[in-house]
Amino acid sequence: MKNNILKRIFFIVLVIMSLFIQSVFADEKITAINYDTSANLLHIMSSNSNEKTEKIKPVVLSNPKRIYFDIKNAVLATERQNFQISSGGDLRQIMVSQNSTNPNIVRVVIYFAENYNSSKMKILKLKDNYFVTFNNQICSDTNYMKTVFRDDKFENTDYFSFISMTSQTFPSSDNKSLNNIEKSEKVLNQIKQAFENPNANAKQSSYQKNNSKQMQKVFNLKTKYYLNNVSNNEYGILINGYGNFSIEKPVKYTSPERFVFDMPNTMTSSNIRNKTLNYNNDTVRIGQFEANKSRMVITTEDANKFLPIFSLDNQSVLIANKEKLNHAKLVDTKTNLINTKYTKTDNQNHGLNFYFDKPVIYSIKRAEKNITIYFFNAMQFNEDNFKANIKNSEMNLSKIELMPEIGLRYSLPLDANDKIKVYAGADSRTIKLAIQSPNKKISNKSQTPEKTQEPVITIPPSNYESTRPVQNENPVTKDRNPNEKVVVIDPGHGGVDCGATRAGIYEKDITTDVSKRVAALLRSSGYKVYMTRDEDKTVELKERVDFTESVAPDLFVSIHVNSSEGTTATGIETHYYHDYSIDLAKDVHNSMVKYISSKDRGLFKSKFYVINHTTMPAILVEIGFISNEAERTELVKEKRKQATAKAIAEGIMNYYEHQQKK
Repeated sequence: MKNNILKRIFFIVLVIMSLFIQSVFADEKITAINYDTSANLLHIMSSNSNEKTEKIKPVVLSNPKRIYFDIKNAVLATERQNFQISSGGDLRQIMVSQNSTNPNIVRVVIYFAENYNSSKMKILKLKDNYFVTFNNQICSDTNYMKTVFRDDKFENTDYFSFISMTSQTFPSSDNKSLNNIEKSEKVLNQIKQAFENPNANAKQSSYQKNNSKQMQKVFNLKTKYYLNNVSNNEYGILINGYGNFSIEKPVKYTSPERFVFDMPNTMTSSNIRNKTLNYNNDTVRIGQFEANKSRMVITTEDANKFLPIFSLDNQSVLIANKEKLNHAKLVDTKTNLINTKYTKTDNQNHGLNFYFDKPVIYSIKRAEKNITIYFFNAMQFNEDNFKANIKNSEMNLSKIELMPEIGLRYSLPLDANDKIKVYAGADSRTIKLAIQSPNKKISNKSQTPEKTQEPVITIPPSNYESTRPVQNENPVTKDRNPNEKVVVIDPGHGGVDCGATRAGIYEKDITTDVSKRVAALLRSSGYKVYMTRDEDKTVELKERVDFTESVAPDLFVSIHVNSSEGTTATGIETHYYHDYSIDLAKDVHNSMVKYISSKDRGLFKSKFYVINHTTMPAILVEIGFISNEAERTELVKEKRKQATAKAIAEGIMNYYEHQQKK
């Protein structure tokens, strides 16, 4: 009897200890998963920062080659993901799922080519972000920059890049999830818009017209921020959610007086949509303005009294009433501005980086002719350093002031046509102001222009600044004989990178053969043709871009063979990224449809590295599916290869002809 009592007491103690441990070590929530095809970077975002997170230990397995790692004490708060990477290279597939619920473990499984060197893969945790890179170019000291404020109302980045049309989600089978799928299918028009140039009245492709229902099943619109709570307090209106919060330039309206904040890449919970919240004499209402944009309308007599203040983790923002704001209570941590750096990307784009020794709380006030950024918890800055960095630059009218009780205030006058963006580092210690001045050329007497890249974790050379470039939609060209036609053909993969492989057939062999045929046809017609490789050798993506930039051709065409997890997909696709590449994409794709007897899968706006980082019209063509047995058989035949080469070459010639007419 006594033993039974002791056992019960012991059991109760264990239960209490278990509950205590769970309360202390609260599970983190994985709220967003994104694979950036351009940067070759996996980004996993969680809702909280757990300083006691166990060190992640990757496990390498073979047959097939794969690496998995577990995020312990974690709950997958989004749908499990299965990214099929059919663009070639070392990476083949990424799967993220809830591996177990007792204990809670999220597992990430990554499949590679068999010859992949597993030591190249690196995992980094920065605050609420996990980053996985797949090559040796990784540096934990470089910030991952994310947009928090912008002037533009629409951007290509409002939509996640699609990965060769095979990115999938796996919702549960309950009715609620099925209803969500049906709702997401209603946003086809918004998805379609992401693949068209909004300024060029691009027409719907034949694939989109004939297969809209199929596209609805394949593509689900994804947002970067889920807004699930709005409340008011003595300081203003507090917005909470999960993901990466950002806002556009606020707009003021009259009759009645109201202030509008648009939040791109945001989905608002149905529980708070269109509900009116009273704040003193003002009212606040949030609705789903577009499929991936939320809108907050504040009806007020004085719109200028409100400031958006961003939290350290970028999960929430306080639309603060500056008349009632107690700056001392915003955050306990104090920080110092330790450095500033002027950057210049080209003759119309420049910016200023602010580096802090600890996370910074900030607010952005955008007026018609100026911008002001408040760093509320910043206590010190080096005025001489600041002045030296902006001297003889377009930022020389900038001012930084130390304000009583507020911290630092930065201000800069702007021209009416200037457009701005503000980025924040994932660790909240870096803020970047980027300015595009379309109506003037920016002088730079004392600074050296710096080449920019996407905001990813890399090891930059000494003269490199890790910033996200403001989009320049004008292709770069070099002076040359106007009658000379120069083209770069890029055979996909090569060497140790076999590309997609099925039944002993390698993508690299097909792309090499077809590319040589395209080059021969163009040369016979008087074109000057360069190839990024003309034999079976390994050429990195950056090498291909650097070579192309050194040649500075009129256009760039990368040739690939598609693949999917299943075996039924067939057809041809053409991908572009910059809007100035649309005409080339249309001409080449129409020619392929004409000469190649296969399904027309249409045009796609995609963020592949080689067409993202080249500065002339550039496209990537997928000439068929190696994963489909019937099409694979055709792809290796002389007839199909020659027809494909003729189609691409003729499409290029048609592009030149159409450009001359324009």
